[in-house]
Amino acid sequence: MPEQPSFDYDTAAALLGLAQSRGWPLWQVALAREARLQNCEEEPLLERMAGHYRIMRQAVRDGLRIKDQSPSGLSGGDASRLFEYSTSAGPLFGARFSKLAAYGFAVLEHNAQFGRIVATPTAGSSGILPACLLDLEENENLDETGAARALFTAAAIGVVIGKNASFSGARGGCQAEVGSASCMAAAAVTEARGGSPEQACSAAAFALMNTLGMVCDPIGGYVEVPCVSRNGMFAVHSMLAALMALAGVRCVVPLDDVVLAMRDIGRRMPRALKETSEGGLALTPAAKKLTPAAGLIPTDAPISRPGGR
Repeated sequence: MPEQPSFDYDTAAALLGLAQSRGWPLWQVALAREARLQNCEEEPLLERMAGHYRIMRQAVRDGLRIKDQSPSGLSGGDASRLFEYSTSAGPLFGARFSKLAAYGFAVLEHNAQFGRIVATPTAGSSGILPACLLDLEENENLDETGAARALFTAAAIGVVIGKNASFSGARGGCQAEVGSASCMAAAAVTEARGGSPEQACSAAAFALMNTLGMVCDPIGGYVEVPCVSRNGMFAVHSMLAALMALAGVRCVVPLDDVVLAMRDIGRRMPRALKETSEGGLALTPAAKKLTPAAGLIPTDAPISRPGGR
């Protein structure tokens, strides 16, 4: 019997080659790859991914209900405030914009209060993809199957990043976490809206190249400030990257080159700016007042660190 294709790839160029040779979207390549790796049918994998999306959606809803502060005192209630603002008369840029940001906030606030989330690709960047996909569900008739496919698009891009750079804030700064999540989300939105594999890779490149150099500087070591607001803001960033690609704007720097640039910047970035809380926002006068040593955060409060970072 002929050997079954592996559908494996290391670069975005190879991923695009697989998609183009078969006339497939990126999500289908990623799904076929995973089916070969797990030696199983594709349908159960799609259903499993749909289950992940249901968890993401619930994390948004639970986060929007949070009114109290987290154990650290650094977050809580802002997602709800943003959502309420979206229902007010004439919110800036319209209701959809502020709801999208609220959804990104909500997942990180839910995480800070030890709620169940899906790390996409890390817990510290877990609000971006859910925010974007829930927006498409509410405004573009995206169903659970479409969301599952979009998550496989995101996974396709994630494979490229994982093989050539890092998702870890401790290794690459926040560009590796929020930047990667935004990159993956931009591609997912693009294909979910009917964009081509080439457009999806352009959207991913736009999103990632405009997060290069972002440091990881959580106040007090907690994955809350600035992480919560970054998830809301970069959900919007992902949508804008998808918009540009869908409009036909081509990123002149290929995604593979942007990923390598992220890796290079991460290697050059000082340790103090990579999740150590020894630089950046974490050392500002205001931040120094919001530390366990200052007595404003309980010294026994557990640090909401995502696993695997």
